[in-house]
Amino acid sequence: YSQAFLEGYTPATLIMDVRTSFNDYPNPPYSPENYDRVFHGPLLLRQALARSVNLPAVKLLDLIGLQDVLALAHRLGINTLNDDRYGLSLTLGGGEVTPLDMAYAYSVFVNNGVMVGRPVDPQNLRPGYRELDPVSILRVEDAQGNVLEEYRVPEARQVLDPKVAYLITHILSDNDARAPAFGLNSPLRLSRPAAAKTGTSDDWRDSWTIGYVPQLSTAVWVGNADNTPTDRVPGSLGAAFIWHDFMEAALKDMPVEVFIEPPGLERLVVDATSGLLPTQYSPPSVITELFLPGTAPTTPDDVHKAFYIFRPTGLLATASCPLELVEERVFEIYPPEADDWVRENNILQPPTEYEPCGPSPIHSDVAIISPRPYSYVRGIFNIEGNARGGDFQRYRVLFGEGLNPSAWTQIGGDHSNQVSQGWLESWDASALNGLYTLQLEVIDHNGSLRTATLQITVDNTPPEVEIVYPPEGSEFVVEDYEWVILEAAATDSLSMDRVEFYVDDQLIATDTVSPYNQKWIIPRNIGPGQHRIYVKAFDAAGNETQSGEVTFMLTKPTPTPSGGG
Repeated sequence: YSQAFLEGYTPATLIMDVRTSFNDYPNPPYSPENYDRVFHGPLLLRQALARSVNLPAVKLLDLIGLQDVLALAHRLGINTLNDDRYGLSLTLGGGEVTPLDMAYAYSVFVNNGVMVGRPVDPQNLRPGYRELDPVSILRVEDAQGNVLEEYRVPEARQVLDPKVAYLITHILSDNDARAPAFGLNSPLRLSRPAAAKTGTSDDWRDSWTIGYVPQLSTAVWVGNADNTPTDRVPGSLGAAFIWHDFMEAALKDMPVEVFIEPPGLERLVVDATSGLLPTQYSPPSVITELFLPGTAPTTPDDVHKAFYIFRPTGLLATASCPLELVEERVFEIYPPEADDWVRENNILQPPTEYEPCGPSPIHSDVAIISPRPYSYVRGIFNIEGNARGGDFQRYRVLFGEGLNPSAWTQIGGDHSNQVSQGWLESWDASALNGLYTLQLEVIDHNGSLRTATLQITVDNTPPEVEIVYPPEGSEFVVEDYEWVILEAAATDSLSMDRVEFYVDDQLIATDTVSPYNQKWIIPRNIGPGQHRIYVKAFDAAGNETQSGEVTFMLTKPTPTPSGGG
């Protein structure tokens, strides 16, 4: 988060906490989960950091780059993380750090970007790493309490912009921001102003809480000495209680101090969801946020958008609709990556069809009623509408390629019967693909011609789909995995609709947003054995393709041999 703020991100930057798969070739796709196994949708960076939400942190690392984050971590005091094997899982316990380094690095935040300590021995200095070390022994006293030795004059280095350091402190001490995840009276709340951050490694081996007040920075790690997983103890339920009680005891005789804000930060009122400037459509729930100079938003809220709705039908209104029947409604519009989350959480979305409000095709003497304009069709389908009235003699239906065809082909023959809201013709479009125009022609006895046209998209090409992960024959140890990540690659020549995931012939999930990935939660009562996966892909026209099957095994852990005599 510090590196993100240095690069122009702000506490009010919106990030979508939705299911996301990151390419980690040749490793399996990386699909991180949140601690509570819930995706929360739109979060501002303040909320994401204060609540210690996993997925936004991984996304942020992906956006700003691993190397820049590692470089900053080294400058702030982390002496480990010097391997070349790290990836996006670094944010969730994928790297090795020590409690001392973490407490020292967090002391930089409380000191508004200043590192204090003694110079690193020149022979141990490494380019890009910290130049100071923490001092272990501050004072030596004899049995009578006389000071024999005391460390008095530490050196100081400004290693982080003080305003960035304060932003981190301001967020980590924001009890209201973290309350939805931890509660208002969590162990992260002391009897004085304090900043704190929990951490839990993906495999439950590490439970962290690191926090500070102006006088003291403390890191607490809880785990098993043999590096086996804990009984799913998160930082908020393990290390946090120890941190809380230690801090209260250590500080009981120290005065209450507040964090000092450095000069230069800006304050601005922003929309609480988008983090942008409120508009007349934004709800009253605005917030006042802190910004580095030059980073405050200048664009209006783009989440809360107004649409004109024709009240009788609930469709989008057009210019022909009577104003007294049109109303303005505000909807929350999120990026396409959030489509599945929006659907799963029943976030009301605007209609996609328009109400013409002019003369209805149903009441016109010459009209194509079905299919609807610009709809997707395939194979053989019926064309319905009206062909009647006037000096009617006969009608015929034609099609042409494109929006404005230069040539027309008749479908079927001429028909001498009048039609009212009924079958006009059947068209076998199985050999076609693309945009076509249908034209209905009514010829009167006097030779005059009345026409109606309509554009449709013909799609007879099924989507392509394959299972990307897991590979055929993969094995998953039941006690080591909570779930199996399933990922499919699906494409269509025109428009995809959805991908359905099946395990052992049971539909387990539907995905409408690429990349198509889901997780199969391993049932707790399931035993070892083989399982089958396949997926079905559907395009907007209804064409369907089923992938090949992939089998995988659930296995028991290998017993550890007992020691001999």
